[in-house]
Amino acid sequence: MHTIYDYLSDLTLRAYCRLQVFAVQEPVRLRSALTSLLLVGAVFVPALLDEDIVQTIGAVGVVAFPVIVGESTRTKVSPTA
Repeated sequence: MHTIYDYLSDLTLRAYCRLQVFAVQEPVRLRSALTSLLLVGAVFVPALLDEDIVQTIGAVGVVAFPVIVGESTRTKVSPTA
């Protein structure tokens, strides 16, 4: 049982370190992903109580928009070698 705890602890630490590296290397992409995650919580969770398809389709557009804009912004900001 102790080895499972060690494995999970190691896995958590590795994920945290990779997230830090990703945040330094890709700040625009991280911001767009966090914005989309926030929008998912704000739009989809209340939409689960309703079965209105129009609201669900609009929610997909709202969540996808920051990712698309973030990718186009990243290509303008990131240095090209």
